[in-house]
Amino acid sequence: MGKSYLIGAISQTLQNAASPQRSPLLLLAPTRVVAFNIGASTIHYKLRIPIKEFSELQGTRLTTFQEEISHIKYILIDEMSFLGEMLLENIDSRLRQAFLENSHKIFEGISMILVGDLAQLPPVKDRVAYESKRCARILWEEFKTIVTLRRIFRQDGQSNEQERFRLLLTNIRDANPTIDDWMLLMSRSNGNMSIATNDEFENSVHLFSTNDNVHTHSKRKLYSLKNPIARSIAVKTKTLSSIEGDGNDEFDMELLLRKYARVMLTSNLWIEAGLVNGALGYIRSIVYRPGSAPPLPPSYVLVDFDGYSGIPFDDRHPQRVPIPTIDKASTK
Repeated sequence: MGKSYLIGAISQTLQNAASPQRSPLLLLAPTRVVAFNIGASTIHYKLRIPIKEFSELQGTRLTTFQEEISHIKYILIDEMSFLGEMLLENIDSRLRQAFLENSHKIFEGISMILVGDLAQLPPVKDRVAYESKRCARILWEEFKTIVTLRRIFRQDGQSNEQERFRLLLTNIRDANPTIDDWMLLMSRSNGNMSIATNDEFENSVHLFSTNDNVHTHSKRKLYSLKNPIARSIAVKTKTLSSIEGDGNDEFDMELLLRKYARVMLTSNLWIEAGLVNGALGYIRSIVYRPGSAPPLPPSYVLVDFDGYSGIPFDDRHPQRVPIPTIDKASTK
């Protein structure tokens, strides 16, 4: 229960009220992972908002967009802390373009619902809308009704330890940590925990402050597996970066693959089935073409993804998906 449960309840209530017609609610989220978790679409994809420079829709693209949202009366956006001034203005502009008769209305007259916590992650390469000196400030001030969820479900419990942990999270959220909070966190550092306790978290997801620490930890975990490592070297061809004379490359030239390694998908391959940027899984097999071997790239890698819900590629392993070698271009 909690925020996701509430979003589901709102969605189901509006669907029931509209039945047998289509739901008047459009669910949106800033990232693919968040969108997948609540059964939504991303803001940029659904509203045809480019990542870089905003442009007006024309011709068939505009007609198709107008048809898609003609029945929408409500838009709910999760993780509202990601909404910056530019994105909020682009949402307003795109909705105003949908139907000219309502173009004088903010958000084209659609009821907007924002869900999330403004004290969480800020907008990416954008400024917060509520401090904006642009028209985003006017748009933000249209949200006048605030509903606060006061019960915490994710860190539920009544023990002293659980209550203390909730207090720590609240203090950090409010940017008001105490010495007691610091001491509690330090008690959970590797050097202050027993070997047995450290071992309990050995296979948990780790967070680091630098990419170097990420690579070091990833290699340590990879080398701990008791099977061969397939070392693949990326094939670099002439790219836009080399044409421009910039020797920098944003991609890793070496890829280490090992059976049973934990991996993350970094592209959106099949959004509806859960193959989104950030999806996690385990490597089950590394397949090469006949006559091919490391350090050449494999033909494909078989990965068991945690949340895959598409058509099974192998009936015996319904979550196993072949991930082929792909080409990427650098623009740096």
